Amino acid sequence: MEEPGARLGETVRRWRTPLCVAALVAVVVLAALPISGRPGPALPGFSAVWCTIVLLSDVLSVVLLVGLYRNGRGLRMLVLAVAFAWSAIVVVALAFSLPTVTDAQPWLGQGRSTGWLYVSRHLGPPLLIAVALVRWPARWEQRAALRGRPARLAAAAVLAALGLGAASVVVDVAVPGALPRVVDVSTGHLHPAVYALMLAVNLAAVVLAFHGVASRADRAGVEVWTVVAAFAWLGDVAFVGMHGGGFSVAYYGSRLLALLAALIVPASILVDTWRVHQRLTAGTADLEARVDRLLEAHRIRDHVSAVVSHDLRAPLAGLYSYLEVLVDDEGLDPALARRMLERCLMLTRRLTLLSEDLLAATTSEHSELAIRPADLDLSQQLAECAGGFPDLDLRIECPRGVHLHADPLRLQQILSNLVRNAQVHGAEPVVVDVSADAHDATIRVADAGEGVPESFIPRLFERYAQGARVTSGAGIGLSVVHDLVLAQGGTIGYDLTDPAFIVTLPVCDTAEPPEGQSVSAPEHGHARI
Repeated sequence: MEEPGARLGETVRRWRTPLCVAALVAVVVLAALPISGRPGPALPGFSAVWCTIVLLSDVLSVVLLVGLYRNGRGLRMLVLAVAFAWSAIVVVALAFSLPTVTDAQPWLGQGRSTGWLYVSRHLGPPLLIAVALVRWPARWEQRAALRGRPARLAAAAVLAALGLGAASVVVDVAVPGALPRVVDVSTGHLHPAVYALMLAVNLAAVVLAFHGVASRADRAGVEVWTVVAAFAWLGDVAFVGMHGGGFSVAYYGSRLLALLAALIVPASILVDTWRVHQRLTAGTADLEARVDRLLEAHRIRDHVSAVVSHDLRAPLAGLYSYLEVLVDDEGLDPALARRMLERCLMLTRRLTLLSEDLLAATTSEHSELAIRPADLDLSQQLAECAGGFPDLDLRIECPRGVHLHADPLRLQQILSNLVRNAQVHGAEPVVVDVSADAHDATIRVADAGEGVPESFIPRLFERYAQGARVTSGAGIGLSVVHDLVLAQGGTIGYDLTDPAFIVTLPVCDTAEPPEGQSVSAPEHGHARI
């Protein structure tokens, strides 16, 4: 169970800004005590401006709070709306009861009703704020959350309270003297008992509201700032007790805190609404980006499926045809049968490399690419690669004694993809040139074609990227080469000045120094030295 001290500490952390505003109100009230009676400048029209701002703020609070209530924020929002509606009704009555607000002579009550109006504004709304924010019994909470008849009855009770408050204002204004006198005629100030009641009610409202909001889990921003508004109301009452007189420091302090109490709730609701709008906008943009990525992934999947199906169909059909002839024709010439077996081997190799490319593209995307390096003789690896391209004019230049620290299967994928890329998208002859130093071996793969367009080079190694002149392939070969080279501690790039793919891979520490000699391709290949 959560300790009260820990809950209070969490409340202080979450309410840092509201508590700072409340502390500022307290500091202002205390600082004004020594100078409360000091006269200030007489500002013409101040009362009219004050009534207008407070009235508009109260009406805006009512509209926003009713909107929150209708959007499912609970009955508490409706009670708060009634509190500010009560304040708005009193402010309207004050505007017609105070001189110089609507006219030189007050329209209602001949200026004798302001005492009761002031008391009504500082008793009714604070009490309703306390009722709205105090911790309710569990049964009340359940009924307040229900729709239908319980909610309608509760709303009717709240509106009835507003009706009683409005009725008292009407009686005081329309029938002067019908209510007990709250102002001492000799001093012009509120009776001490009335003032003590107002002070006690506002102080109790602040304490109950703070305790209620702090003790509940659903600490909404508007409720927290309403507690601050109730504290500003308390400061307003404190200034009244200083008896500063008209246009004094206490007079202006009271009016300014009343403005703060009226403005702070609608401002907090509008700020929360703006933040929600920002989050929704960001969430919408993120959702649109996710949808775009899903659509792109769906398009790529369909494209890759179609290309892979096509690339698999051709070697499978050729493999099936060769094997069918080998099985059915028992009198086949041995030399022809050997060439057909070699062709079957080549087609099988193509299928194996294609499946390895697809597997590498998938695993590298999920950071699961397995690399098993070993000491490899690069000349032998190039000869093995050349065996997979019997009909290609492939020329290999490689010094003897170059040993790589690489995965043999992955190295064959790298070499075969680069050579096949030159065969399909370039022109013969395809030249593989190797140079080495004490640390790295550099492999250049070039052809007699036009080379890669400069505009496409930034996307050359992106998965599924294809240039404008490409009419076949899934666009995964070069991306697989890129991932495999990086996984083995090497680098890959494209030389635009002398068009060629350049791959560097680390050499073995035990490798023999390069002797500057070339190695030939195997006999069944067509590579040239």
